[in-house]
Amino acid sequence: MLIPYTVEARPDTGLPNPKLGIWLFLASEVMLFGALFSSYILLRVSAPQWPRGSEELSVPLATLNTVVLITSSVTMVMAWAQLKMHNLARGRLYLWATVALALTFMVVKFFEYEHHFALGEYP
Repeated sequence: MLIPYTVEARPDTGLPNPKLGIWLFLASEVMLFGALFSSYILLRVSAPQWPRGSEELSVPLATLNTVVLITSSVTMVMAWAQLKMHNLARGRLYLWATVALALTFMVVKFFEYEHHFALGEYP
């Protein structure tokens, strides 16, 4: 049995199916994160005491991890662009940089949570 598939624009929306699918996915993500942030705000407002984040986690390590994540996003996009231009050597280089940044992220996470694990605090 063949599944009908087309990349032509739909007459009812004017969008091709792949683009419509991406927009539906993005809409579901907005709803998911909207619910998560709403729950966080509700819990924080209703709690009599809320610990300061800087007392619980290391701000420099969190900042480093943010920089690592943003940089890994850039290297992944650069790898994709190089592979699209059929530049396999540079594409591999950027992919390996992305893998190295992923490992860096995991090492920083280990040091960030090592203290909590020693205290018996687990997710």
